[in-house]
Amino acid sequence: MSRTFTHKTDESTLTTLCPRCLDAFRNARGIRVRRADPRQTNKEPCTYCQTRFGFDYYIQPTSPKTTYFKKGRFDDESECA
Repeated sequence: MSRTFTHKTDESTLTTLCPRCLDAFRNARGIRVRRADPRQTNKEPCTYCQTRFGFDYYIQPTSPKTTYFKKGRFDDESECA
């Protein structure tokens, strides 16, 4: 695999995050955060807190294998009756 290979990213996941909001996203399970442009120098207002400034990031869900799924059937009425 070449280092120049680029993943196709959805532009709708482009979000501006300040360092504090970025930490909140990085600590969340099932979410992958990637910097949109590592060479970006101009900071913009944060999309979430709108008080601090930050850089652009892609926020994407991770693969379903790494997320937690609760097992069981909650809509099965035969067990409840």
